[in-house]
Amino acid sequence: MRSARTLLRGLVVALLVATIFGPSTASASSRQDRTEKAILRAMNKVRTQNGLARLRVDTALARAADAHSATMLRTGVFSHGSVHARLRRYTRKRHIGETLAWMSRCNSRKVVQMWLNSAAHRHILLSPKFRNVGVGKRSSSARCMVTADFASAH
Repeated sequence: MRSARTLLRGLVVALLVATIFGPSTASASSRQDRTEKAILRAMNKVRTQNGLARLRVDTALARAADAHSATMLRTGVFSHGSVHARLRRYTRKRHIGETLAWMSRCNSRKVVQMWLNSAAHRHILLSPKFRNVGVGKRSSSARCMVTADFASAH
């Protein structure tokens, strides 16, 4: 009986920690789905049209992006938050940046077009210093959240 009570107490503590601190980085995925791959292709198409090197997928950045999109979807809060502090948990690369998108349905071309229509997001997407990216898309029946986290060692 005592071990069952101890096990139950441990589960309650784990549930409280998960509720308070949100999803762990271990729950974030670095695997790309079809939409995430399409977003990367669209970003690279724009970059090559502008004479820039293609972005390469960085699995740590993909986990960071996925975790952030999941948090935004779960909380309903669309915000970069403490992007530098958050990304530093995933990478030590020197330069980092982030773009976000929120729409009712996921559409890779529309996501990239939204970023190109915003001066700040366009600057990040077309920055020659960024060579690595992680794209994370999470969606529900009502909305689609996309995070693209960029980094470069130089």
